Order: sequence, then C-alpha cells, then structure tokens
Amino acid sequence: MGVVHAAFEGMQIFVGGVGTAIRGQVAALPRVQRELRHHGVDLVPHFIEIAYLPTHPHYDEKSFARHRELVAETGGTFSVVPSGTTGLAADSIWGDAGLGEPRNWQIASAALAGRLIDLAARHDQLVAYCHEPVFAFAPLHASLQCEAAGVDLTAVYVSHATAYAHEMPLPNPDRLMAESLPVHWAKVTPRVRLGAISRHMSDHLIREYGARAETFVPTGNGVDTTDHWYRQRSRAELTGLLTRHGVPVDRDLLVTFGRGVPYKRHDMLIRAAAEIRGSAHPVVMSDPDLPELRHLAERLQVDATLITSFDRELMAALLQWERTRALTLSARDEPWGMIPMEARLLARETGALLIAADSGGFTEQIDQGVDGFLHVPDDPSDLARVIDRVLGLTESEQRSVRRRGAERVLNEESWPKKIIESLRAVVPEIDAAADAVLDALT
Repeated sequence: MGVVHAAFEGMQIFVGGVGTAIRGQVAALPRVQRELRHHGVDLVPHFIEIAYLPTHPHYDEKSFARHRELVAETGGTFSVVPSGTTGLAADSIWGDAGLGEPRNWQIASAALAGRLIDLAARHDQLVAYCHEPVFAFAPLHASLQCEAAGVDLTAVYVSHATAYAHEMPLPNPDRLMAESLPVHWAKVTPRVRLGAISRHMSDHLIREYGARAETFVPTGNGVDTTDHWYRQRSRAELTGLLTRHGVPVDRDLLVTFGRGVPYKRHDMLIRAAAEIRGSAHPVVMSDPDLPELRHLAERLQVDATLITSFDRELMAALLQWERTRALTLSARDEPWGMIPMEARLLARETGALLIAADSGGFTEQIDQGVDGFLHVPDDPSDLARVIDRVLGLTESEQRSVRRRGAERVLNEESWPKKIIESLRAVVPEIDAAADAVLDALT
C-alpha cells in the first residue's frame, strides 16, 4: 500500500508546525515499515509539496537533501506540484501570504489529484493525507476519478488551523468555502475522511463547519523521539549558546517561543513578568520581530530579552538550561501545538516546566499540576500566579513534573504510534496487525 503526505512545508522549507510533523513522519516511517512487513503489509511512502525556489526565505537545501535521502531509503518518492506561483511566497490580502488566494489552492489541488490517481495505480491501496487548505480541493477531485481509473484511494483532509484561528475577525469567505468543501464531501463518500489532530479541532469542525464525527480518523501530532536534537547538551555548550545570544545565565529564566504573530500572545509573559517583579527574567524568542513587544516591555519597565530567531539549538538550550524555570505558551485556541511535546523531551532532565493557556489543544496535553500547569487564557495575573507556584516548587517536585511530562511524550506521542493509530482506522489489514506492531514499536 502507498501512503501520501501532501503539504506546503516540511521538506524544502524548514519551518515549524506542519513542517515539523512532516519531518517527524519521514524519520519514523522506516521503523513502521519494518514492523508492518512482518505482518504482510508493504508500506511505500510518498511526499508531495508545492514547488519552491532555492531563493525562498525558508528554503533549506541541507535539510531538504537529508530528508529526500531518508525518503529514498524507504523506497518512497518525493515530488512537487505547482501552486500558481513562481516558487516564492504568494500575495494575499487575507493573512495567508505564504499560500496565496484560493485560486492558488485550486491549481495545487488539481495537480495533486492527478498525481494521487497515478500513484494509486501503482498500489493495491493508497491513503493520501492532504494537509491544509492549499490541498482542500484535492479529495474531491481525486475521489471523483477513482472508479474511472480503477484505483482504491482514500483521501484524508487534515486541517491544522482553520480560518477561525488566523483570520478572524476579518474572515476570507473564499477560504471558509474551500475549507468547508472536504468537510461536506466526507459526508458523501467514504473515500474522503477528515483527519483529527486534536479533540479541539474535531469539535471545532463539527460545531462551526458541520462535520460529522463518524467521518474523522485520528491523525494526531507527535515527535520523533530518536531525533539527535533531543540529546542532553553539556553545561558548557548551554552557557556558550545562551551567552552568545545575550541571555543572562546568572538569573532564573522564563521563556516563550513561537511565530511572531499576535495570536500567540507572547505579550502575556511580559505582562506577567511585570507583576512578579524581578523573580525571574523573561526571554521571548519569536520570528518575525514584533516591535510592539519591545514597546510593551519599555512601558511596563520589564527587563526582558527579546530574540528574533528560529534557531532550534538556541530553543533547546533555553529549555535545558538549569536556571530556566518555566516555558509559557499563552496562545488561545491553539489547534494542538508541537512545542509542548518538544519541550518535555528536551527538558526531561533539567530546565523548563510547562505552563500553557487552558485553551484549545494545550488543554489536552496537560494534566494540571502533574505533568505541567494551565493558566486562565488572556489573564496575565493568573499567569503570574501560576509562575509563582512553579518558582516555589521543591527540586523533588520539579523532577516529578519533568519525569511525568517526558513519559507522556514517550508513551503516547511518538510518531510510530501516531502513524499506526491513523492507518488502522482506514486499512483493515493494518488494523488486524496494529496491536502487535505497536507492542513491537514500544
């Protein structure tokens, strides 16, 4: 059987979010392949993206070459489809400058649908995960041609963040229509399903888009627990990294990460820091730059370190540093969020404990007071209260939270487990072997 992941990021351009999910699956697939072969299932992966020029600001030739090689080693393929652009960021008046207007998505989706039909002809069965609105039209086009082409194909539309999260209160009606199409087409044919990355997103699609619960399959999000990035760095390595970026190593730190967009609510840490006055030093790491954060820190007279970067080594160093007391994530209605999982593995021995807004996918990832902490969304005073609680924990209590957080990721959120759980929902042969495969993988 073939498995396709069609996405707008991950291989050619190196960014977080969906890109991290794609790279994690690439790394995990060889282990999944080996175990499935013991049960008579030969899984062949195919990765498809919209085409990018090397001059794209996030193009990463080194990462691209490494992941392309990993895909080739599995016997899989990588290919690209057009998106109505020259391979650079598209223009859009509605907040999605990277993907452009729905016309671009129609072009990419039609090209993808043709590619899916061709790939399905090579396999007994093909499962295609179509990530995000750039491929929202592909499940319709592909499913309509299955009978004529004589292929067995299931298209799973995976929404990682619908328009409500990024474009309200000024919605793009064309985007809302595009994102609604696969939701309703899944009611028409079993060849189209919806991917559930979290209960929050599934509930949102049911409530706001009219999805039906029975059309969902779990897709989840996970981490590649074998990634070298999760290694424990030496104290000298950590202090060197932090010092080079101007981070004080003689003070307790509070850190937050994420894209430099307002809905991530990086301002919450600065506002909370103003209330705990000097108990710990706030560090905000975001890209692109948000000048309003600097102005806010100046107005509130908060001594903060503001870093404009997507440096993963710096992120790891901040999380593992012995004097980093907490990572705060304050976005409201985050669809799921990869950073909580990454942070728990990186800080499994020393460093930051997790504090997140009690909202969206974050709520599902935290057992309050056991493996992390939740704060009232949009309430800096409550965040300050939770920070005070974390600062007051004993070393034994801190170790317990770290251990439970890391165990949760290792036991529940590894990519091999997520891949099998998703495929078993649509492939009976994998469902029959899933329990044995999962036992072997863990």
